[in-house]
Amino acid sequence: MIGLFVRDAAGLRPRAGMDVPPLVPSVETRASLAPLAVPEASVQWARWWDRAVTRHEGPDRGFLAPESRFGGGEELGVLVRECFDDAVRWSSVWGREYAEAMMRGDRRDHEGDLVRAAETELGRKARPFELHVLELPVAGAVGWRVSERHVVVSRSLREDAAAYRRWLTPVICELA
Repeated sequence: MIGLFVRDAAGLRPRAGMDVPPLVPSVETRASLAPLAVPEASVQWARWWDRAVTRHEGPDRGFLAPESRFGGGEELGVLVRECFDDAVRWSSVWGREYAEAMMRGDRRDHEGDLVRAAETELGRKARPFELHVLELPVAGAVGWRVSERHVVVSRSLREDAAAYRRWLTPVICELA
């Protein structure tokens, strides 16, 4: 979340393996960061993102880790330090909203429902498998399959039950 906040606040336009849309709610581009948003910072951000998304295995790695995880470039490090506190505040608000939605029951076990539907479709119980679903608060109903057992989806895609089912069912059927 911190890396995505930095990208949006600095107005970076990195060319990463995944073209991740802007955050929602949107983060205002800060004029004060413009002098620091040099092309090399975008290159470093893309390199960091591609590494982070492929190694992400839990909430204490990759996306939510402290700024030391943004290694690989002084230019990106300067941007991270410049807006780190605001990025932490932004990601905390998003995390709190997500947790509150879970407590209210607004968040359903979509994946469990999809596994049960796949079992019906396959005519057998699913084989044991692990699937890591990382939800990001970004614009649009989009998703990416990062690896065999790891997908990244937007909040909008995950909240649209029919679209999420169409997108994720082939992945689950393959694993099940």
